[in-house]
Amino acid sequence: MQNNQGNNQGKNAKQHVQDVQNHLQSASSCLNQALQSVEKPENREKIQSTLSSVENAMQSVNNTLSNYQE
Repeated sequence: MQNNQGNNQGKNAKQHVQDVQNHLQSASSCLNQALQSVEKPENREKIQSTLSSVENAMQSVNNTLSNYQE
């Protein structure tokens, strides 16, 4: 945890939201890769559901950043 705290020092709120945006983009990419290799239909549905949730979160973060007031 100390390393994360050290990396977060000096960041403003918008930069933290941008970090979330980057993490969500990474999660989306990983989930899309998982969809390429998943075998069982039940697991595909679960991964797709998670991906949809991540995409919704990305839309929300993008909206937050677009309307962020400096």
